Amino acid sequence: MKIIAFLNPKGGSGKTTAAINVSSCLTGSGKKIAVVDTDPQMSLTNWNKAEKAEFDVYTAASEKDVYQVRKDLAEYDFVIIDGAGSLSVITSAAVMVCDLIIIPVTPSPLDFSAAGSVVTVLEAQAYNRPVEARFLITRKIEQATMLNVLKDSIAQTGIKPFKTAITQRQSYVKSVMEGESVFDTNDGAAKGEIAILTREILELFE
Repeated sequence: MKIIAFLNPKGGSGKTTAAINVSSCLTGSGKKIAVVDTDPQMSLTNWNKAEKAEFDVYTAASEKDVYQVRKDLAEYDFVIIDGAGSLSVITSAAVMVCDLIIIPVTPSPLDFSAAGSVVTVLEAQAYNRPVEARFLITRKIEQATMLNVLKDSIAQTGIKPFKTAITQRQSYVKSVMEGESVFDTNDGAAKGEIAILTREILELFE
């Protein structure tokens, strides 16, 4: 079983949207997936009230719950942790149990500065057990200036970004609001984007 965490203490960075859609794609490829909601606002748990998810959703109320994930959810192929919208002990716990940290960032200086705290936790953890990490650009719009600033900022951290970004699309917003994923929509471009991103993630475990 592999554990992947989407972490960025800045709310609105696209963690939950990415977690839902990547988990849906993994489930569609025949993997057994559990998603753990660690955000006190319980965005992902509330999203699942429609009960349309094809993966199992759990809620972690404390860092102890996060530390237990590998033992408690051992029957799954992948456990996806949806990080809290604030820097907390749960974030540190997620870094310690993970095989891969994905840091979603939008082309916004605020998002990127918040992501720096995850990088700091990763650097501290590296002394005990190095963890693979990647940046994921979300809400991408082809506005060259901000996007280039973000790419330059990412390059300075030494952590690679995924080649695939999640573009700003209405289908992401609408599907999440309806308790669905983009795979329940007619947006072929969004589905393709998530499928390619998921393939990139899986390649890191080969």
